Amino acid sequence: MMSGLSRPLHLWASGFARRWHMNAALSGADDFNCAHQGRCAMLVIVLFPNHSLALLRAAVTHDAAEFVVGDLSQPFKAVGGGLVADHASLEGDVLTRMGLACDLSEFEQRCLKLIDRIDAVLFVQLRAPQEARRNGWPEVQDWCLGEAAQLGCGEAVAGLFWDSECRAYEGGAL
Repeated sequence: MMSGLSRPLHLWASGFARRWHMNAALSGADDFNCAHQGRCAMLVIVLFPNHSLALLRAAVTHDAAEFVVGDLSQPFKAVGGGLVADHASLEGDVLTRMGLACDLSEFEQRCLKLIDRIDAVLFVQLRAPQEARRNGWPEVQDWCLGEAAQLGCGEAVAGLFWDSECRAYEGGAL
């Protein structure tokens, strides 16, 4: 147990960690880890219908340790060097101590990273569409499309994203 709190309470409370707190353009958006992880689980179900229980479990718990160790922004991850690796290791240790570590195959790890990023792109497109065409988001979307093609769900992922005019592919709106 950590800090006298039960694992169920840690997991439950971890959902209230606020996302985007280090992103100036998105820091005011109401988004919390519980919502993000739930959306990730839905993406696993839709994009990887033959998913393992471990992948689905990882989707709904992968950011739970941020409640304890915090999150790092993408710009920090780009320049943080060894600190980024140390933080990732600490995050893994905390997940393990919370009883939430998932033993994923390399393929499943790639799936989890993909759905995590897809959720971020979709969130930006829906809640801050002015950001979707700048600050690295087009590159993240391109990475998602390339990775999805390699993981066998490229067409489905392409159908999720908005076009260059920030319109949904099907029907012009959500």
